[in-house]
Amino acid sequence: MASQFKLIGFDLDGTLVNSLPDLALSVNSALAEFNLPQAPESLVLTWIGNGADVLISRGVEWASEQSGKTLDEAEIKQLKARFNHFYGENLCNVSRLFPNVKETLEKLKAQGFVLAVVTNKPTQHVQPVLKAFGIDHLFSETLGGQSLPAIKPHPGPIYYLCGKFGFYPRQVLFVGDSRNDILAAHAAGCPAVGMTYGYNYNVPIAESKPDWVFDDFAEILNIV
Repeated sequence: MASQFKLIGFDLDGTLVNSLPDLALSVNSALAEFNLPQAPESLVLTWIGNGADVLISRGVEWASEQSGKTLDEAEIKQLKARFNHFYGENLCNVSRLFPNVKETLEKLKAQGFVLAVVTNKPTQHVQPVLKAFGIDHLFSETLGGQSLPAIKPHPGPIYYLCGKFGFYPRQVLFVGDSRNDILAAHAAGCPAVGMTYGYNYNVPIAESKPDWVFDDFAEILNIV
């Protein structure tokens, strides 16, 4: 039976890559330069998902509450720049692909699906991460936080993929780990898979009502 899907879109952090250790390291390196306290990984996890600006804003807010020290706008801008610097150096220091990601992507590509990445991660960091793990060649399009005017949960990036490749939303499957992914997919009219192992603000992904909930990335092969 031919699949109803032609294109499969994927979130990056928490879906393909376990990037939390490197994100936490980079956030804490930037905070340290401003003599602000270090956040545990489990807390940084709850800040991920809305792009680097939101990540840093949440970090600064927490650090200010802990220390009583406030930063002005110029300092926050500087801290964001330092985070980008550190993260550029630590993209794949301790990050790893989640289990079965590479093999599953290769199988999907071999079966003729168009594959795309849609992430709120800063655009400048997307290709280097994919390249470091040897999966960059599998994707026909990669969209980061600055690629388009809108980011998830707005459906704009998914509409863009439909327009670029000439598919209807129902022909697109979106795979993510946070409510922003599920909201974006459903707003665009696409079915969505929610992965349970990612970064969803410590809330079970099932609560966002994806069409499928999987613990193992390889399970995608069973529904396409």
